Amino acid sequence: MTGPTSTPHLLSWLEAPPPDHALRFSDGRRAWHSHPYTAMARQVRRNAHRLRQAGISSGDVVLVLGQNTIGFVTTFYGILHAGATPAIVAPVNPDTMTGRLKHVIDSVSPAAFLATADQVPFLESVAGPLGCQVLAEAPADPGSPMDEGPSRLPEVALIQFSSGSSGEPRAVQIPWAGLNTHVLDLRAWLSLDGDSRSVSWVPFYHDMGLVGCLLLPVTYGCSSSYMSPQEFIGQPLRWLREISDSRGTASAVAAFALDHVLRRVRPEQLAGLDLSSVRSMIVGAERVDPEALDALHQLLAPVGLAHSALLPAYGMAEATLAVTGVRPDAREIHTQLVDTNALAIGKPVPVCAADTPSATRLISCGKPLTEVAVDVLDDEGELLPEGTFGEIAVRGASLAAGYRQGDFVALGDRHRSGDMGFMAGGELYVVGRAGDSVKVNGRWLFAEDVQDMAAAMSPQPRQTVALLGTLSGDGAAVIVVKNCTVEQASEVGRAVVARLPELRTVILRAPRGSLRRTTSGKPKRRAMWQELVMSDDLASHTVWDSLDPDAPR
Repeated sequence: MTGPTSTPHLLSWLEAPPPDHALRFSDGRRAWHSHPYTAMARQVRRNAHRLRQAGISSGDVVLVLGQNTIGFVTTFYGILHAGATPAIVAPVNPDTMTGRLKHVIDSVSPAAFLATADQVPFLESVAGPLGCQVLAEAPADPGSPMDEGPSRLPEVALIQFSSGSSGEPRAVQIPWAGLNTHVLDLRAWLSLDGDSRSVSWVPFYHDMGLVGCLLLPVTYGCSSSYMSPQEFIGQPLRWLREISDSRGTASAVAAFALDHVLRRVRPEQLAGLDLSSVRSMIVGAERVDPEALDALHQLLAPVGLAHSALLPAYGMAEATLAVTGVRPDAREIHTQLVDTNALAIGKPVPVCAADTPSATRLISCGKPLTEVAVDVLDDEGELLPEGTFGEIAVRGASLAAGYRQGDFVALGDRHRSGDMGFMAGGELYVVGRAGDSVKVNGRWLFAEDVQDMAAAMSPQPRQTVALLGTLSGDGAAVIVVKNCTVEQASEVGRAVVARLPELRTVILRAPRGSLRRTTSGKPKRRAMWQELVMSDDLASHTVWDSLDPDAPR
């Protein structure tokens, strides 16, 4: 099958589902199950009929649980086909689901929760008491009534929740026109056609997993394979094997997962794999570590993965998904050596030599997509020239309309992201989040850079999180480490102090469950600071403190 000649929208495939293409889902037990587009289209129409019979109409919001299953696909598209707006709820453990659902319901006032048969009992027990009706999806029965009419295109195509790295996840409202424009923009960036094949583990409740790995390939009728994020964490080799077996051309990986693949996959396990079909592997969701990216390529190059297929990108839920991205035909991924200790808003970026003590190699996240514009702003919101450090702001056709927080809060024509960075050579370089930084002697320090210093000496680099703030009125770095001894804590602390002597540095032994992360794997630094540093228990968890480094503990 070749790419379509006309410009489709998100639901065009329902009118003429490609007969020879299908979505494959892993059952987590070494088996894959194929679902043809023709069968999916029938189930989508059954679910749309189910919703309309229940009184759901255009303008209504319907919740759907964001699990990587075929049931999610047919319920999600059923909501859209009925003219309603899907809002995706990230699955969490039962103990916290009530709190999560209450926040979602308060934000978007849903008309119903559309659930697969296996989800209904649990969701009725948590959503019902909160006043949200739970509707079971239509039976996958040839005799079940279907909605045979054309799709009723909703004005609001999607409500997706931000990752929540700086607080509670926010309900981001994406217009129909904006989402369709962005899918077209993604296709142009990645050169996707009907013969492309996506292989993904990124969760559907995350913008990368939903928009980039599901909506994009389905819009163009591509065959794709999906596994759950839990299966990927347990068996990352299975993700690579499916790419090889299915001749996958496109995939995506969250930046934090690069180290996970490197830890869990050994070169000898790759024997027999062939990754030469991959044309694009998007790497995003947080600042990309260039050393980890190079190490991933060194691991996978012997089985055919081209370095040009690795595409660092920058995006956010408020921009629907992608803002910038390295192009698949790029000859190289550019980097900049920057003295991050000398960064100042509104000042030229201090490019430095490799032997500078505070030199950090930052990787380019590529150029803005066609329908997106990136600005870098100073503290007053004034535009800064290229090569100057400031706050990243986004404009364009795919920008969200605003937030649903009970009432609607419009986003405006330009969204200030809270991320800090700069443009160079027309490409974006991301340094860190404004809320995860501290100003010391007139310069900015970012938690990402302090965390890199700490992780290099930590016994558990992936279980080490740096928090920045003030203690007793002075700038402080609080390093939270899981299961560290006093000696190990001292090594980590002294390494950070050697690089940042002006900061008070405190090492905490992480209490159980305190290393909190967002749904996309980012540390929830503000929440951790509030819980660990601002509480009365700080002293009891402290293993080392630069104010008294030799004190027995």
